[in-house]
Amino acid sequence: MRSLFKGVLGFGLVSIPVALYRAVGDERVETHWIHRHCGERVRYQRHCPVCDRVLEPADLVRAAVLPDGRMVPLDDEGRDPAPKDRTISVLTFHPLADLDPVYFDQAYWLKAQSGGQKAYQLLARAMARRHKVAVARMTARDRPRLSVVRPYGTGALMLHSMHWPESVRREGAHFGTEGAAPTSEREDEMALALVDQLSEPFQPAQYPDEARSRLMADLVARAQAGGAVTPPPPAGLESLVEQLSRSLEAVGAVSAAAAGR
Repeated sequence: MRSLFKGVLGFGLVSIPVALYRAVGDERVETHWIHRHCGERVRYQRHCPVCDRVLEPADLVRAAVLPDGRMVPLDDEGRDPAPKDRTISVLTFHPLADLDPVYFDQAYWLKAQSGGQKAYQLLARAMARRHKVAVARMTARDRPRLSVVRPYGTGALMLHSMHWPESVRREGAHFGTEGAAPTSEREDEMALALVDQLSEPFQPAQYPDEARSRLMADLVARAQAGGAVTPPPPAGLESLVEQLSRSLEAVGAVSAAAAGR
């Protein structure tokens, strides 16, 4: 795995050098638009409909959209880049149950770097024994982010990036009260009995992505039946085989000319 971030996990006066690795892969099967005739991937151009021309990277500038629809260009030319903060600062500790899953975003493994293994293990064990997770602040891609650091398995630490509270849409909070009808005590008891009957320890392996497995099996079968397309090499780049072939041809021509003298 390739590390996405190297920095320091700050825990009180203790600093633990760590590296961040993505913990969850994309379960979707990657797809691209290709040219049916040759198998080459389709390229997209940035086109301005007003000027009716293809734009170069130098012509582009990112803009923020105001609530009234106006655009504010975000031209950072000439500004000093913000210093990169590589610290994951632990702020507070909480029971995991106190954190609503709606705030969780991406998951990452935290790996101790040289000299940080002992402090890493101490922090992981302390949180596991107290059944607590740590809310921390970090900077990712030049943006401040909230995150949760928690023990996982037998001594590893995992980090979850979090959404800010302002990002959570509150419109759906009242959905459960719309048109609510009164329930009887017997109905409540039957609902509780059903929940109890279906309750068991969570085992992730019991819930594989069966749709993805079927899709991959179908794709492999198509490929074996001759349905796969090998895209051509990038334009302007000559393959090593072609270079060697042309070199051999050139050498052969020179040898033939020398032999005919």
